[in-house]
Amino acid sequence: MMLWMAQQTLLLSLVCGGLLLSHRLLQQHLGAHKTYHLWLAIPALLISSAIMALLPSPFSAVQAEQLAHYSVMASKAIASVKSTDYAEILLFIWLIGVGSMFCLLLLQAIGLKRILRTAKPVEHQQATLPTFQHPSVQSPMLVGIRNAKILLPANFNRLSDDEQHSIIAHEQYHHQRRDLISNLLAYLVLTLFWFNPLCWLAYRRFRDDQELSCDAHVTRALSKQQKISYSQVLLAYSQQAHHGLLHTHYGNKNILKERIMQMKTSQKGQSGLAIIGLTICLGLSGLLLNQQVQAGAHEHNDIHPLTRVEPKYPIQAAKAHQSGFVQLKFDISPSGAVSNVSVIESSPEAIFDKSAVTALKQWRYKESAKGLEGAKVQLDFMIEPPATDVERIKVTP
Repeated sequence: MMLWMAQQTLLLSLVCGGLLLSHRLLQQHLGAHKTYHLWLAIPALLISSAIMALLPSPFSAVQAEQLAHYSVMASKAIASVKSTDYAEILLFIWLIGVGSMFCLLLLQAIGLKRILRTAKPVEHQQATLPTFQHPSVQSPMLVGIRNAKILLPANFNRLSDDEQHSIIAHEQYHHQRRDLISNLLAYLVLTLFWFNPLCWLAYRRFRDDQELSCDAHVTRALSKQQKISYSQVLLAYSQQAHHGLLHTHYGNKNILKERIMQMKTSQKGQSGLAIIGLTICLGLSGLLLNQQVQAGAHEHNDIHPLTRVEPKYPIQAAKAHQSGFVQLKFDISPSGAVSNVSVIESSPEAIFDKSAVTALKQWRYKESAKGLEGAKVQLDFMIEPPATDVERIKVTP
């Protein structure tokens, strides 16, 4: 689990950092719609990682071969391997963060339900979704993934018909595009990688791009005066609007200037074929990146022993000054336990076999997703120490 998190954190940091750094150029050359859809790179990356984990990996044979030649320096003491398990500590800290994120989501869900219970239903001739008003709502918002509703502030009726129409169209476009589902998925990704500051910046930028895209859709057919009115409404509702996890945030003072400036420029439309092509490219890029990371990870022997038990040197062999080796084959479970130990070759035959097998069964390997079958190791039993340039397990009498 921790290995997967480390791999994905590296890749997500590269993607998020690239999108954040190039955001202004992307907005200028691609427009608000396509820039918003570029965030599909994040789920494409994670989905490709899951595909790589489920499908047989082309690097599995390389991993087994590398483990077949696994050895350690003779100078390494067995006791030094049994050190503090920092992986468990990190996992505990990560779980605390995940739990806190889910608690925050739950509290917002409870708050929205409380508002909806006391909200007053209103009718609007241009609204296709149920519409409600509540005095505690400071900015128009879309709520409800299964039963979507539009929540409006108490002063909504004071707006002109054009202003009301643009706000309703804005929230209904959120619903048409299933933005609430996208927001929930984005928050779940953020929950998994809460420890990565780039993910927080990317999440906020994603939500802002979502609003810019909706603005571009609603204002593309408005006249200059109507756009001015739309800007004034944005200004009014952005002063007290809050960033919500389970609803859209029509007013957003953090990017208010950006939203108003966008209306002065001609926006590029969103092409279905362009978005599909972009999604495919992002998915293939994610698969390629995951292949490179997995290949690099295998090169560093991800499945390695955490605890090694040194075999007992047979007394009779020590008295006879006999040296030798035992080549062993075994399986490693996902939990790191060793099983199915068998002797491939030994010299002298049957002298050191029992001691080597007994010790190897007590080894403990690092936890992994699938474990490993057919791992191999050679244990060298030597009276004299080996050459200094050879890595091996030294078994002393």
